[in-house]
Amino acid sequence: MKLLTLASTVTLAALALSGCMQANGAAVAPTGPDDLGKLAPPVPKDDRSHGDFQKMTGINGDAIAAISGTPAMSYIYYDPVAANHAALPNAPARLCQSYGKKLKTFRTTQPADRAIQPGMDVLAVQCSG
Repeated sequence: MKLLTLASTVTLAALALSGCMQANGAAVAPTGPDDLGKLAPPVPKDDRSHGDFQKMTGINGDAIAAISGTPAMSYIYYDPVAANHAALPNAPARLCQSYGKKLKTFRTTQPADRAIQPGMDVLAVQCSG
């Protein structure tokens, strides 16, 4: 019972943390998924290795399902429970850096196919320069 309570607490804390987004340096807690703006495209198939994902974002690669888009608008599809939460705030800038660009803005949202891919969050990242 004690283990179940601890696991539930950890899961709830992880979900609460993943619901926060950062826009231009200000932390904002959305009230629901649609308050985050447009949903990301459905989760794409991405055959790159977990090591590639980790190198591009700093997020542990086993938590990332895919990275899609272009430097102008990229999407990092990840499992918020499995992701290293210390790496999440720096992931958008690190992705832009992997493109040779600078971070313009980012937000947290969900994929359009969230009913088929439950539990997946998306960092929508815009790079510039």
